[in-house]
Amino acid sequence: MILAALVVLTAVIWVAGGLKAKPGGPVAAGPGRVVGQGLFKVQVMDARAGRMKINSFDPLANLLIVRMRVTNIGDQSYGISSFLTGVVAEPKHGKYVAADAMRSQGYAGNQVTSSIHPRLPMVVQLVWLLGNATAPPTVTVALRTWEYGQSFTTDTYYWSVTKESPISAKVAVPVRAGATS
Repeated sequence: MILAALVVLTAVIWVAGGLKAKPGGPVAAGPGRVVGQGLFKVQVMDARAGRMKINSFDPLANLLIVRMRVTNIGDQSYGISSFLTGVVAEPKHGKYVAADAMRSQGYAGNQVTSSIHPRLPMVVQLVWLLGNATAPPTVTVALRTWEYGQSFTTDTYYWSVTKESPISAKVAVPVRAGATS
């Protein structure tokens, strides 16, 4: 009797779509599309690679640079290094490479800044060292999900992201090779 009830219940759930695979996983996007990351709205603009300098005192290096417009939708400022925790390049499916925190920087207008302020769209330039490797024709940027939650030990609520956070979006961007600046 119980077995028959379970079979009927399972059949009803299956017919109603309850056992079908749900669409999920990261959003696939191209350059120019704004995607949500939780705390940040991100629009990947372009990518370029070549032998260049980020600052006048840097030596020439073979770099991959991805520019994106970032808007902090929270109510407090975050450093560029905090934002970098939620963004990685994906050279091969499932393999992630973090950007160079020392060379990556933000721009508010034409001024370099180390902070992303609430509701102030700014350009963030992420940099990866290529060494002797050739520039890929396309780079995939994976955006991790920022989550808002309560601290385990206090009543404080905050935004957080880790290297284990799920990927909310993947943006494939063509790379302009041979760039010099």
